[in-house]
Amino acid sequence: MHNKKNRAEEILAEENFSEELFLTKAKEEPIDANEIRIAQNIYSFLRSSGIYLSTSEKEHTKNQIRFTIRKLSIKRLMIRVSIAASILFALIFTSVSYFRVNSVNEITKYAQTLDHVQAGNNTQLILQNGQVVQIEKKQSQIKYDAKGENIVIDSEHKVAQKSNETKGVFNTVIVPYGKRVQLTLSDGTKVWLNSGSKLIYPAVFSETKRELYIEGEAIFDVVHMDKKAFIVRTKDFDIQDLGTIFNVSVYDDDKYSSAILDQGRIELDYHGTSFLSHEKMEIIPGTMAVYDRNHKTFDQKHVNPKKYLSWREGYLIFNSEKLENILRKLGRYYNIEMAITDDHLKAETFSGLLDLKNSPEEVLAIINETTSFSFTHSSGKIFINPK
Repeated sequence: MHNKKNRAEEILAEENFSEELFLTKAKEEPIDANEIRIAQNIYSFLRSSGIYLSTSEKEHTKNQIRFTIRKLSIKRLMIRVSIAASILFALIFTSVSYFRVNSVNEITKYAQTLDHVQAGNNTQLILQNGQVVQIEKKQSQIKYDAKGENIVIDSEHKVAQKSNETKGVFNTVIVPYGKRVQLTLSDGTKVWLNSGSKLIYPAVFSETKRELYIEGEAIFDVVHMDKKAFIVRTKDFDIQDLGTIFNVSVYDDDKYSSAILDQGRIELDYHGTSFLSHEKMEIIPGTMAVYDRNHKTFDQKHVNPKKYLSWREGYLIFNSEKLENILRKLGRYYNIEMAITDDHLKAETFSGLLDLKNSPEEVLAIINETTSFSFTHSSGKIFINPK
């Protein structure tokens, strides 16, 4: 019979376990060669699996494995390497799944509680105490003081709230289709929110980090702080900003999400092609990173950032853009549904500048100069038809 400490599972569970331990064990103790082989194969399997674990996840998983091994009283935990590897892999998967589900950051948890809140006709500023401030203007400005307690809306309306750096006071801005907001946060960072967007943020940031959550589209002009990271979280990926200007677009009705860097540096953090894989990438100015939700991958390409930030100035620039995509953006901006009745027409492209100060009909007339179609109004919608 094998000594208890000579079993493969006990070797793997030792506090000082390392690859060199195989050789030490073989010299100092009479260990069955088959036990060493099993332990080595499991160790190699885990090392080559490509699993990314944070420090806290590794510690949590290690403790789970040790606890499980020491509680098992069966004579042989692992008879074949394939069975042993499957058991440990399943244990790691379950442990990490539990850990990640139960370690969602605080602002994302708070955002999930607001999923039921729908955009109305006005822009809404929701304070921590539940107070909702209605903002009727199409384009409005919201500015916080350094303490996050005094808020000025369009230089005429003032709102006050109590802030707490240690506990965290989250505020929310919900921008409906047809409206835009320029927001100045308590640290001086400026955020431009496009139509159909939701931003959740602390009224005043903590001493260690600045963290926000975005749905829709926004441009961030971030105030650089060496010891206080600026993190923008989305449902698809997270962005850590290192003092820069960038655009992020995460709309539910778009096939892809994206981040475009204008100045500075940003780092993207996202889950890769498998549940356990975890990827990071840094992009440089003039780069657009496009996230494929189906394949959970990023594709990078060089672009002119001004083209993607131009909506902040009241116009859109397109270069061989599909008509279907253009009309989706125009529909959000003007808060009117634009439907294309012909599939071939959806694939037609347009290049040029559209001034959003013009009416929807005037903008469509400009596109119509190079792309042949007709459009009609019916039941509050604009229908685009082939000629």
